[in-house]
Amino acid sequence: MSDLSTAVPLSALLPLQPYRYRRFGQQLFVGGVLPLDAAGTLIGAGDIEAQTHAVFRNLKAALEAAGLRMADLVRLNTYYVYEGEEADATVYWEKMTRVRLQYFPDPGPAATAVRVQGMGCSGALIQLEAEALAVPVAQRQRIMPVKSWDWSIPVPLSQGWRSGSQVWVGGQVSADRAGKAISLGDLRGQTANVLEHIRHVLLDAGATFSDLTQLKICYLHEGDDEAAEARLQDILSVVRTTCGEPLPAVTAFGVNLLYEGLLLEIDATAQVGIAQQTAQADTGNRNWTAGVQAQRAGSSIQVAGQSADTTALEPACQQVLQRVAEQLRNVGSGPHALAHLHVLVAASEADHDPDQAMRLFTHALQQLCGDSLPPFSMVRLNGLPGGASLQVDAVAIDLSGDARSL
Repeated sequence: MSDLSTAVPLSALLPLQPYRYRRFGQQLFVGGVLPLDAAGTLIGAGDIEAQTHAVFRNLKAALEAAGLRMADLVRLNTYYVYEGEEADATVYWEKMTRVRLQYFPDPGPAATAVRVQGMGCSGALIQLEAEALAVPVAQRQRIMPVKSWDWSIPVPLSQGWRSGSQVWVGGQVSADRAGKAISLGDLRGQTANVLEHIRHVLLDAGATFSDLTQLKICYLHEGDDEAAEARLQDILSVVRTTCGEPLPAVTAFGVNLLYEGLLLEIDATAQVGIAQQTAQADTGNRNWTAGVQAQRAGSSIQVAGQSADTTALEPACQQVLQRVAEQLRNVGSGPHALAHLHVLVAASEADHDPDQAMRLFTHALQQLCGDSLPPFSMVRLNGLPGGASLQVDAVAIDLSGDARSL
């Protein structure tokens, strides 16, 4: 890759789009679904309800462009911004979700909703990313364990799905059947509750912790980096004890959480009955789990969160993508197989100019992949492990030449 300082002008980059998708056979990945119109103009400034309608219309358009429907969704991640009083956070989520309910299929996807500091697009209050399968619902297994928690308002979402060997586990929290946080003030207790919920989803899907290929850990970060780091290490200690080592590909990031009193949320993926190939940590990478950095099961690859050695955002974009590409090569693949990337930014410079952060990352990704970019979702966060400014994880599908992009 060339130095960004000698690259083409940022004005020459691909324009901001309302979504991107990439399809591999029956599997579709949609990312960066923003409240934008076709010209890249923000819809509904300051209005979470208008923006929620916009992102779901864009998601529906992406699915239809790829030949799928909302009923084909198996995973849906929602990132949203809320800056009001903490006591009103759940009310805000419910207001947003009542709009989402107008678009959710029934049964709905396994879902995770995470409150973030911002997006890579100025003024955006919500962003979606999704996975869908061109497989009839009747040929998939919906997973709704008897031992589980529930949302604070009725929703048609699912705790998990299985199709073939693949299992998707929606975001699990330490809550009860009324959506109220439990084990308040007890980090290890909440972590154990979350992992028990994951275990029951896996169990109903015919899987165990040993089948996990990815864990995404959202942990409470209230502005104190040292306290947040200690919280993450305590969570990882319980995860290691419960799930065994080595851990699968892990991504972790600091956020404010939905329900008052929650300290973490975890979602997961698994592959049942398929031999797995892994790439372990290397000493050159600023990784913080010292575990699996890439995990391959058949054609599916999960790359753990990769961080840079620099906190400056511009060189970090290139370095992190180089590390993602290296991990793909370590399991016999490459950037051509990228299906979706999560771009997690904690750099203060991005808070001042989120659009610049988006342009810098897009340019670095163009250098790696060319103009046919894989989908990616960029969010700004309260903090990342080890004080990193940028972390990127990825999912890839290694089917030779069977990807169609927009």
